[in-house]
Amino acid sequence: MDIGYDWGVDQSAHPAAARAPDVDGLTPEQLPEVRELTARGWHLAPDAPMLVFLPAVWPRPLRTWVPDRAARYETWYEQNPTTYEVLREQTMRSSWESRTEVDNDTDALLAKAGITRRPRGRLWLLKPPPGFADLDGFLTDLGRRADAAGIEGACSRQYVWFTAERLRDLTGE
Repeated sequence: MDIGYDWGVDQSAHPAAARAPDVDGLTPEQLPEVRELTARGWHLAPDAPMLVFLPAVWPRPLRTWVPDRAARYETWYEQNPTTYEVLREQTMRSSWESRTEVDNDTDALLAKAGITRRPRGRLWLLKPPPGFADLDGFLTDLGRRADAAGIEGACSRQYVWFTAERLRDLTGE
């Protein structure tokens, strides 16, 4: 069966985003609208490279998004080349250029898995499928099933298809 990838381009932002006050310097988890939605059972979609495709295969009734107005931070380390002891550490806000580079890398990874580039400027939130209390529980189960099927847990065509099929089995969507 064919699997469709749907970034919800026509899907409106969650209404919680409209109620959010202006903020500066907050990470995604700290945004008021994200905190409101996580209190209602939503989970921020993982941004790990192997899972960036999840919103594209997640059933629409179990996903939403809010505008991404969060800050990102980078930590730089200077290490002793002999002992690898950290000599200095500095955390600073990521530049827009750095964020664009990460987005471009993500889009290239998605393209290799056969998925069109994702819309920019969104924080995706997901609800776990039926039978799972949280997103981590589903992802752990998915990983076990993929391992048993001999499928590497990576952002690949095979893993994306496997994930989409598992979600379809659980939700009928």
